[in-house]
Amino acid sequence: MTVHHLVADLEFDARNAPESDDAFDAFDAFVDRLIDELDNLQECDPGIVDPDVAGSLAKRTVSVTMGVDAGSLEDAMRLFSANVRAALHAAECDTSTWPRFVPTEKSPNVTHLDSATN
Repeated sequence: MTVHHLVADLEFDARNAPESDDAFDAFDAFVDRLIDELDNLQECDPGIVDPDVAGSLAKRTVSVTMGVDAGSLEDAMRLFSANVRAALHAAECDTSTWPRFVPTEKSPNVTHLDSATN
């Protein structure tokens, strides 16, 4: 097995929230929850390595990076996508009880993150 380092760039829209400081603070809190949920997944699964988040609160963009221990790049991409989606749902993204922030793309472009470019 090999650890494949992957990244997904996500953009979010605010739903049911005014364009104000309250929406900015709400998105900041959402990103904090997303980070916590990625960390929770890492604690449960030794195949998840160093999940991290970077982005812009003002633009509502988030890049999620994570190493995934898998037998192939294709398997790693499937596991990566499933874990990112699980973390988003656990952070209350696009759920029926709180649909404030949802990804603008149905399927983010997941690419291999070459360690030489870090």
